[in-house]
Amino acid sequence: MTFNNISNLVSVILLWVIFTQPTYAELGERKELFKINSIEIRGIKKVESQAILEKINSKVGTNLDNYLLRKDIKKIYSMKYFENVEAHRENENKLVFIVKERPIINSIIFMGNDEVDTDDLKEQIKSKNYSILDINTLKSDVKTLQKYYEEKGFYLASINYEIKKVSDENIEVKFKIKEFDKVMVKKIIFLGNKAFEDFQLKDIMETREESLFSFMSGSGNFKDFNFQTDIERIKYFYKTKGYLQINIGSPEITVSEDRKWIFITIKLNEGPSFKVNDVSFQGELLFSEDQLLNKIKIKTDTVYSEDLLRRDIQKLTEMYQDKGYAFANVLRTLSIVPGENKVNVEFSFEKGKLAYFGRISIRGNTKTRDKVIRRELVIVEGEKFSGTDLRVSKEHVNRLGFFEPGSVIFNTITRRGQDDILDIEIQVKERNTGQLSVGAGYSTARGMFVNASISQNNFLGRGQNLAFSLTWSDTNKTFNIGFTEPYLFDTKWTAGGDIFSQNNESSSSYSYKRDGFDLRVGYPIFDYTRLFVTYKLEKTNMTQTADPTLDVELENGIASIIRTSFIRDIRNNKFEPSSGYYTSISTEYSGLGGDKYWFKVEADGRYFKKLYGDLVFRSRFYASKLSEINGKAIPRTEKFTLGGARNLRGYPYESIGPKGVYDVDGVSMEFNTGGLFSAYTTLELEHPLAREAGLKWVIFFDAGDAGTYDTFKLYSDYGFGFRWFSPIGVLRFEFGYPLNEDEDQGGQFNFDIGQLF
Repeated sequence: MTFNNISNLVSVILLWVIFTQPTYAELGERKELFKINSIEIRGIKKVESQAILEKINSKVGTNLDNYLLRKDIKKIYSMKYFENVEAHRENENKLVFIVKERPIINSIIFMGNDEVDTDDLKEQIKSKNYSILDINTLKSDVKTLQKYYEEKGFYLASINYEIKKVSDENIEVKFKIKEFDKVMVKKIIFLGNKAFEDFQLKDIMETREESLFSFMSGSGNFKDFNFQTDIERIKYFYKTKGYLQINIGSPEITVSEDRKWIFITIKLNEGPSFKVNDVSFQGELLFSEDQLLNKIKIKTDTVYSEDLLRRDIQKLTEMYQDKGYAFANVLRTLSIVPGENKVNVEFSFEKGKLAYFGRISIRGNTKTRDKVIRRELVIVEGEKFSGTDLRVSKEHVNRLGFFEPGSVIFNTITRRGQDDILDIEIQVKERNTGQLSVGAGYSTARGMFVNASISQNNFLGRGQNLAFSLTWSDTNKTFNIGFTEPYLFDTKWTAGGDIFSQNNESSSSYSYKRDGFDLRVGYPIFDYTRLFVTYKLEKTNMTQTADPTLDVELENGIASIIRTSFIRDIRNNKFEPSSGYYTSISTEYSGLGGDKYWFKVEADGRYFKKLYGDLVFRSRFYASKLSEINGKAIPRTEKFTLGGARNLRGYPYESIGPKGVYDVDGVSMEFNTGGLFSAYTTLELEHPLAREAGLKWVIFFDAGDAGTYDTFKLYSDYGFGFRWFSPIGVLRFEFGYPLNEDEDQGGQFNFDIGQLF
């Protein structure tokens, strides 16, 4: 063996000893090895050598030492492309890194997944075909798949992986799955609860017992994360009812012998219910005690509530922030009164320093234009900070409906060197604002029907609405195309219009075709309140008449209508409201030219409130009155009737209203001639039946009449039904029963599509 060979061997052994030590401390003092004249990477086939050279700190001309060498080897390993890395010193001080590349995943196979689709599983994992094998990623994928199976209800599923060598450079990954059967929650048992019934506590939880509709909703599946969250929900619920010392022991979860059912036992120690003894305020007070007390809901001798306290802290903080103290801090201290079930609440204030709004920037809006968001803001650059204005601005941006729920975030950023200036960064995540729906079915009011609609609520990113809808049924064929500009010429004015056509055969008395258009403008006069003025021009042509008293010449012709509406809408959700109200007062005048004349006054009020849990009270009151103009007769198509799926559900369509009996071809027939006044009310209780499936039950009461003031008679009904919030709209299945003793008709079954109000 030559001297040079012996020298190289010693160098390799020395380097191996150096960079296999576990820590820098164990390397001893820094030792210089040699000056690097050249660097070479050997063993690479798929990875470019330049990628490694850019990663390491060793360069040609660098004096290599033990610390630098160890650090470079760690960096090469951290690239996750190699399973082995060696370093050698060769002649003329050449530093050689010899690497062995990890194999490529040639294919990923799932075995045993009978209940879950392979494509769905592939979407969950980070390992992909033709990627470099990473054992840590595989282990993470197993955990991800395990969690995914738990979410699907396979609580006992087990997953392992196996690596099979295909060639020197390729391997095959197999995920071996044992699904077992879905584990369903059979029974949830509470022990120690005296203040609240089991059903009240179960209603709070996302974890549900298996039910008749589990196949639709997925309820009954056990998910550990959701269950742990449920425990915290129960604790919070108790604390909102005054039970400060609520304690929940470790739940007992038992699996049945056949591994199909889970039984859950939750033990509670409620403790006493506490009332508020005294409320006090300390610290840097900017308001009088009376002002602060008037702002909060927690009062002396009321039941303590954690939820009220949280809201009160938010209100008090906003009071300070509205004075410009953006960094105000409100602390609360609770102290239990010894020997009594009472608690003292102390609010302590730290006002901080005055601050002003700085630059307002927007991030994440790739489609929506900045001005569409900015015009919803009530905060202004350079003005004194206001917590209320910041909150209201966020609510306005959310209400646009252009962004994912929960994605609108207002970040306050303190400027460097100017801690009294707060820049606002608005982050949004856009959602798909275009909607396409096509549906078909059968309605007792309309017979067979087909619905189709296309809408874009953020047309061209300008916040405009463009919509087209088509309904084709046995009794009604309608199409409508509409456009709305919410901020005309960047002002507060709203403008829009519709073009429509309708062929209506729903009445037993007549059929007609109507075509026309409308133009409308609106302007906000208060918060959540707008004034709308609409001009409508429509042409009606009577296509069929069964009622011999109908004046076809009166019905046919052109109506030129001007309508004025005051609308106040503070519903929390326009599609599925559970709180808030909607009111509308409108007047309508037909006679600006054209052939038809009438004057109509209309009032519509709707109120929604959550009574308990998800139980929602829904109500509506509607009234309208028609008046003649200069003795001109009012067309029958504009008069009022009631009955059917849209108002009094215990009575057939058009069965309520003034009637006349006429001879038609020798046969006596009764026709509803329509009234000049109509009023009705609807009261409902609505509750989810299968929340995840969008299925709800409802019980209702309706009352009203159509006719005149002098002949007004109250018709009423009651009933129950089911609603499915499906992709094509709200499907309503309802059974109504009349309450009037003189009505000999039985109950009515109604199936219809769309919200009632």
